[in-house]
Amino acid sequence: MLKVIRILLIFIVVSLCITGITSAQEFPEAGPGADGTNKTGGNAPGGAFPGAAGRSFGGGRGENTMVSMTPPANVTRINLYGKTPNVVTFTENELNPMEPTLDLYVPDAAGATGAGVLLCPGGGYEMLTVPGEGGTIAEFFKAHNIAAFVLRYRHGPQYHYPTTLLDAQRALRHIKAHAKEYNVDPDRVGVFGGSAGGHLAAMLSTLYDNRLLPEEPYAPDPIDSLSARPAFSLLLYPVIDLTDDAVTHRGSRSNLTQDRTDLYEALSPWKHVTRDTPPAFIVHGSNDFLVPVKNSLLYYEACLKAHVPVEMHLLDTPMHGFGMGANLNDETAKEWPEQALRFMSRHGWIPAE
Repeated sequence: MLKVIRILLIFIVVSLCITGITSAQEFPEAGPGADGTNKTGGNAPGGAFPGAAGRSFGGGRGENTMVSMTPPANVTRINLYGKTPNVVTFTENELNPMEPTLDLYVPDAAGATGAGVLLCPGGGYEMLTVPGEGGTIAEFFKAHNIAAFVLRYRHGPQYHYPTTLLDAQRALRHIKAHAKEYNVDPDRVGVFGGSAGGHLAAMLSTLYDNRLLPEEPYAPDPIDSLSARPAFSLLLYPVIDLTDDAVTHRGSRSNLTQDRTDLYEALSPWKHVTRDTPPAFIVHGSNDFLVPVKNSLLYYEACLKAHVPVEMHLLDTPMHGFGMGANLNDETAKEWPEQALRFMSRHGWIPAE
């Protein structure tokens, strides 16, 4: 009952902010304090609450909307399973799915580059920051003839590890299984994630060969035999470490692991980078007030040590959860999507423009 009350309160907070745009630049007192806890007493999930940097909330859709309860219009949505395993009975909504889905943003075959990106929105593993870290970014990629797929994955408080990672692995395998239909090359499908979604993307990039499958009575199908390794990762202010209280985002960690300390190291992606880890593109604010930049530095350094190609952009900003940057008066922050395209082009996943 307490979990039900908690999730209902979160959605009430979001709905109360329908009338305007919340900017941490205008209201710097909002959000977490220096210890990472919310100043009003909670531990705000990355990219979930009003007051988070550069976020706006509303009931409709628009380029400045980071969180909305309204599903995207004119976008095909599919279920990842014929019969979803281990479903929890609960009322779902746009931000809190009970079954994982993919929203498809597929360019015309004539112009398609052959590249694809699986998008994992943030939300502290307690809700999903869509469309700001989902459909808005997917539209950008589609406009550049890159297929994009927004994953509505299952998360806390109803779902935890390993379900969340299983949803991401299933999504990537599904895209590869339907590569021809989606106009993509299965060897050129990468993953994007912001905040907690960045953690999920980094887990997908480092734990892809763990052979996780849903518990019985689930019966594996041919899709489950495909590789869950992405070709590359695009990480936007990601949570990377779960072991250090001063570095991690504690809300994300708690929602994913249920405070099981035995999972902290196992689910800290930087500790599992190898030479086979996909190349990474990272963006983070140097003074991020919610998820310390140390998270990205740890992943960057691990990639260097393992000789994995990596590119990192550190922004002179305390902002977190800014998505495409539409709500920021910072042209440098708004450049990261184009820089990501150049990164993809340099590695041959898309043609040079």
